[in-house]
Formats: sequence, C-alpha cells, structure tokens
Amino acid sequence: MKTAVITGASSGIGRATATRLVRLGYRVFDLSRSEVPQQGVQHIPCDVTRTETIREALRLIREQAGRIDLLLLCAGMGIAGAIEFTTEAEMHRQFDVNVYGPIRVLQAALPLMRSQEKRGRECGRIVFVSSMAAVFSIPFQSMYSASKAALNSYAFALRNELKAYDIRVSCVMPGDVHTNFKRTTDLTGSEVYPHMKQAIEQMIHDEEHGLTSDQVARRVVKACTCPSPKIFYRSDLLSSLECLLQRVCSHSFACWLVGKIYHA
Repeated sequence: MKTAVITGASSGIGRATATRLVRLGYRVFDLSRSEVPQQGVQHIPCDVTRTETIREALRLIREQAGRIDLLLLCAGMGIAGAIEFTTEAEMHRQFDVNVYGPIRVLQAALPLMRSQEKRGRECGRIVFVSSMAAVFSIPFQSMYSASKAALNSYAFALRNELKAYDIRVSCVMPGDVHTNFKRTTDLTGSEVYPHMKQAIEQMIHDEEHGLTSDQVARRVVKACTCPSPKIFYRSDLLSSLECLLQRVCSHSFACWLVGKIYHA
C-alpha cells in the first residue's frame, strides 16, 4: 500500500484529493491544525508554521508507515488588500504559510524519501498546489500571487535537485475554485484605491462560480499518479488557455487584460 501525506487535507482541495487517493488504495495522512474526520484518512496535528509540530508528525509517519510515496502540499491561505497598506505582520503570515510552510514540511520529509527503496521507477513524488495567480498576478492580491509564484519557482528548481534520487516534482495551478478558502481582507486605503473593493468582489464572485474542489482534485490526482508527470498542471481548459495567452501575448497586454477583468 502506498502512503500519501497531505498538508491541509481537512478542507477544500486537500480533502477532496484525500478522498480520491483513499479510493485508489493509498494510506492517507492529513497534516493539519484541525481534525475533520474522514473515512480512510488519519489526522496528525500539525501547523506548517511550527517546525516542532512538523518534526513530530513526520516521526509518527516514519514509525507507522515507514515511507512516504506521495507528499502533497496543499495548506495555504490568502490576504487581500492594497500592497501599500499591507502590514509587515500580514506579509510575513502570507509567506510563512504559503511558502515557508511547504519548505519546512519538505525539509522534514526528504531524508526519509531519499532513503527509501524505489517503487516502480521512483522513490517518491512531491506535488505542490499553487494557483493561476502565479501566472497572472491579481491586483489587490499581490502578496498571495507572489507567494504562489514563489512555489512555482521553487518546484522548478527542486525538480532538478531531486532528479538523482528519483523523486518527481510537480505543481498544480488551479484557477477559480469554490472552496471555504481562508482569506483575510483589509480594505484600508479604499479612499486612495477606489477600485479595490470592486476588484476583490470580482475575485470572490469568480471563485463562487468556479470549479468544485472535487473537479480540481481530479487534476491533482493525475499529477500524483501519472507515470511520467509534467512539472506544471492546469486545472481546466480555461487555465490552459490563460497560460497560452501568457506565452504568446506581450506582458503589457496581459497586464492590461487582468486590470480590465478586475476593474483596476
């Protein structure tokens, strides 16, 4: 039986993916702060911003499973507001959860993953859940967009770093998804940026009419199980078209288009 370790499997995309992996016969561990019981999923208390909880979680997994075939890094949060008025504490929190959190978990898991025997053609697989906001940065979600762009860059480098150990690395970039995503919104500076509230409302509207967690989970599972995984995966046709647009159009046009969409 293969072992999957998922950060943030208590809700949203992580939870939906955990359900699908259980059906595929994986032994699934959920590393999250809150326990939301799910059949076939074992919860281990873990806060990705606290190294001691990560180390303890990985110690338990090593004892109980002895290996990690799949490390899926889903835990994340967002902040929305004008970058000019974003506090230093908010900036640190955004990157602590979305960037440094996955790095902490990865650093704790890699010694085990590097040392374990191959199953098939690989020793293990690492999959990050990023966002299309990494490709088209969203106005008034600049810190969130930057954190996801950092994940993409990190995964790109890591794929080569771990090649010698037969550990595959991929990154899934969902577009708009209707989940109970944790976001903090600060409208400070609305008098300076009068379009901020409308831009954030547009973003929330798009998410409410976006894909379900389960639809995105299908794509995540493909990245987790495909024999020859790509480095980047999009969640749907629209996201793929957006990536194509980013490659063929000038940056000025892409920036103008995003501004039009979000009333900026």
